[in-house]
Amino acid sequence: MLPNQRCDVKKMEKQNIFEKYSSWIEFSQMHYNAVTWITLSVIITILVGFSSWILSFVLVREATLIPFAFSAAVLIVMVGLPYLKKEGIVNSIEKNFSDALKQMADTLKAGDTYESALREIANSDYGRLSEEMDLALRRLEEGENLETALGVFADRIDSRLIKRTIVILLDSIKSGASLSDILEEIAEDVRDLYRIKEERKSNTTMQFMFMVASGGIIAPLIFGEVNSVMSVFSMITTQALSEAQMLAAAQTSNFMFMLVEAYLIIEVIGSGLMMSIIREGKVNKSIIYIPVLLLLAFIVYYLSKYIIGGALLGSL
Repeated sequence: MLPNQRCDVKKMEKQNIFEKYSSWIEFSQMHYNAVTWITLSVIITILVGFSSWILSFVLVREATLIPFAFSAAVLIVMVGLPYLKKEGIVNSIEKNFSDALKQMADTLKAGDTYESALREIANSDYGRLSEEMDLALRRLEEGENLETALGVFADRIDSRLIKRTIVILLDSIKSGASLSDILEEIAEDVRDLYRIKEERKSNTTMQFMFMVASGGIIAPLIFGEVNSVMSVFSMITTQALSEAQMLAAAQTSNFMFMLVEAYLIIEVIGSGLMMSIIREGKVNKSIIYIPVLLLLAFIVYYLSKYIIGGALLGSL
């Protein structure tokens, strides 16, 4: 591939990513476009980073990765919010989809047309599913065929379950099969798939809570205790050192504490990824688990550090 072609491919990939991100924002009905939301996320991240740097300078008074951790957590949450909102909407649509298909089957059995069956869903109380179906009906009224209207409906929702069901639905219409019977069977399959998905979440609750406890509480608690003990020992031993030796010892201690915090961040990222895989079967949801776990871990870490350190100094 020529260099110019590679640049064109990379440019197209970036455009596709940006277009997909824009579609998430539009689908989530957020009152911002992609550029505005990303800019706002960066500004808020900078403000949080600067504020946390001032607070850490006043309260911690030592080299720390708190500004980086807090800034990273805020940036991940802000940039990932459109995706999280989109996933929540898709989940609610999938939850109601089996009931909607069953209602379509009953409407077709009564002798109504496909359009009437779709209108029944749009007029029912299925939340966002009814809104999206209403948009599909508007496309039909504007002259588009059923295949195009339902194809756009499936593409907007961006759910593998919805897309596969629409493909089966359109193929059944083309082949002239008994659509009502097929819809009833699909409705049962969709209901079973959703139930399996919910059962997976309930069956992995203990493993999920273990990852939260170990990654967000126990590990930071241990690191904080070790850090406080090291700080007290360093304070005692440096009293007999010269000024140059004290400076070197302080730099070494700060470097070690930074390494501990860096390891804590890596450990939290790993825990968040595993939590997402255990709970959801994919890593996408880690964009909410990692920031929350990161904030919790640093809070527990510094509480442990100062409480244990204060107790040790008080006993001397």
